[in-house]
Parts: sequence; structure tokens; C-alpha cells
Amino acid sequence: MEDELLKVFDEQFNPIGKAPRTKIHVEGLWHETVHFWLMTKMSGKHYVFLQKRSKSKRDYPALLDITAAGHLLATETSTDGVRELQEELGLPSIERDKLYKLGTVKNIIHTNKLVDNEFSHVYLYIVNDDISFHLQEEEVSDIVVTEFMAFYPFCMAERDELVIYPWRDGKVINDEESKAGKNNFVPHEEAYFKKVAELLKQQLENLE
Repeated sequence: MEDELLKVFDEQFNPIGKAPRTKIHVEGLWHETVHFWLMTKMSGKHYVFLQKRSKSKRDYPALLDITAAGHLLATETSTDGVRELQEELGLPSIERDKLYKLGTVKNIIHTNKLVDNEFSHVYLYIVNDDISFHLQEEEVSDIVVTEFMAFYPFCMAERDELVIYPWRDGKVINDEESKAGKNNFVPHEEAYFKKVAELLKQQLENLE
């Protein structure tokens, strides 16, 4: 299979060329990704959907993460990234009038296995409170929800834990709640969490 090509950028987001996907995280090259944060409103409260990565994933197995995310190929724009909602979550169609571009955020993850330097195009997608997912099981093992009123201070490093609930067959499973700390999440930088939480909060306020 031919190695996919991704656009490469300098730290100021100026394009400087292309590189095979296999080299991106090895050499720490700046590249583009798309991040989709899905939210819904139930009983007057906003909820954030989180994905639990498959146990078979090479990177960050079984950790919580952005609802859906992926790399942009060299031939793609950020709007092409909506395919991730269909591929990972099995959503048959996307309501574009409920999809909001929040901005482009630097997202840096450095571990002993990889150097991930991303310019992430961040979106909020508002979905119905009875949405059902058809997960790509080799990518995503489960979807959970948490209240945004708790998620925001968690992202701002003002609280250590979240209460999360499974989401199955279009509803929240209240009697299967559990707690999650930062060690249960993919290790995005604190600056990323803070920026995204603020962008989500601002957009929700604009929609009220």
C-alpha cells in the first residue's frame, strides 16, 4: 500500500512541503489534523461526547479522546475531514448547519514513542440527544458522555476528575457511571485542553 502524503508546515503554519505519513511522527513534522467535538443538550444541560480508543490501537489504546479526529492528506482541506465522523462514528450524514469551525489550535504530544506536532482544525458539532453511533471497532471501542459544566473546569486544570457515562443505543446509561482523570486521556498538552474548552464555551454562549 502506498504511503499517504501529508502537507508539512513550519511552526508558524507556513506550508513547506509534503512528507509520507510514516515519517510525520518519527521526525516531529508539523502537519494538519481535524478534531470534532460532539455535544448535545439534555434536560437543559450540555454534554460532551468522548471516544474510548480501541484496545488494539498502537498509540494510546483504551484511552479517552476527542469524539472524532484524523489526519488531513496533502490533497484535502479541513472540510474534507468530516469523513472522520462517518468512518469512526458511523454517522450516515452530516448536518452542516450544526457544524461550527472554532479555529486552528496547536496540539503537541511528545512521548518516548513519537513526536506529534499538529495544527488541529477544531470543530463543534451539535447533535440530537437521541443520536446513535455505529463505531469502527478497530478505531473506537465505546462512546461516553460527561457534563460540559464539569468538563470545562477539568480542561482548565481546576478539577482532577470527571464523571463519565456510557452512551448506547441513543441514550445515556446513568447507572454505569465511572470516574476519569487526566491519566485516562490521550496526553494532549494542557494548553490544548484549555484552548479547546474556551472555544467550546464561547460557541455555546453564542448559540444561546
